[in-house]
Amino acid sequence: MSAVRFDYRGERVVVTGAAGLIGRALVARFAGAGARVLAVDVDADGLKVHDGAPGVDVLAGDLAREDVADAVFERLRAAGGGLDVLVNNAAMTELRTPFADIEAGVWDAVVAANLRSVYLLSVRAVRYWRDAGRGGAIVSMSSPGGSRAHEDQSVYDVTKAGIEALSRAIAVELGGLGIRANCIAPASVVGAVRPATDIPSGRTTSPEEVADAALFLASPAAAQLNGHVLHLDGGLHARLRTDPSQEQLRD
Repeated sequence: MSAVRFDYRGERVVVTGAAGLIGRALVARFAGAGARVLAVDVDADGLKVHDGAPGVDVLAGDLAREDVADAVFERLRAAGGGLDVLVNNAAMTELRTPFADIEAGVWDAVVAANLRSVYLLSVRAVRYWRDAGRGGAIVSMSSPGGSRAHEDQSVYDVTKAGIEALSRAIAVELGGLGIRANCIAPASVVGAVRPATDIPSGRTTSPEEVADAALFLASPAAAQLNGHVLHLDGGLHARLRTDPSQEQLRD
C-alpha cells in the first residue's frame, strides 16, 4: 500500500508504543516523510526493530512514570531540537476480563498505561509549546470502544473515552495558541489485511492506514481539525449492529 505524501522534513516527532504493530508503521511513515522520530516503548527488545532506521532514535521506558516522561523531553533537548508532533499510541490492549471480575490493581495498571501516560506526555508537550509561543499537534490513538462498549474490556474502553475527553479539553483550552489535539479510532488493525464480515467495508484496517491518518491529522492540511475523533473503521461506527444476521430486526 503506497504512502500518502506529506513533508515533515525538519520536524521532530515522538511516537509512543513504537515497538507494536501500529507504532512501527507510525515511526516508518513519519521518518519516511522526513521527520526526526523519537520512538518510545516500554519494550526495549521490541524497539530493536528500529535499529539502523534513518532518522529514528529510540528510548525505552514506562511512560506512566513521570521520570520517563521527563526523559523523553530531555532526550529531545539533548538532540538539539524541540517537538512538533506527539503521537500517543502506547496502550495495554490484551486484557479481556468481565467488569465484575476486574481487581483494583489491574484497573489501575491499565489506566496508568493507557491514560496516565497520555496525560504525562501531553501536558509536557503543551507546556513546551505554550512557553515557546508556538503551536504543535497531538495525535492520540482511541478506539471504537471510546464511544461504544466492547465485551469484557470495560477499563480499556474507559481509558479510550478519557483520551477523547482529554483531546477535546486541550483543543478548547489551547486551540487559540495553535495547539491541536485529535484522535484516531481504528478498528480491526492487523498486519495483513483480510476480509471482515462485521465491517461494512468488508475488510480489516492496515497499520499503514492508521499511520497515514496520523500524518494527515498532524499536518497543516488538518489545521481546522481540533478535538476531533477520526473513525478509521471501514464504517463500523456507522453501523447499528455488527452482526449482519441481525440487520433484519427493527429498532
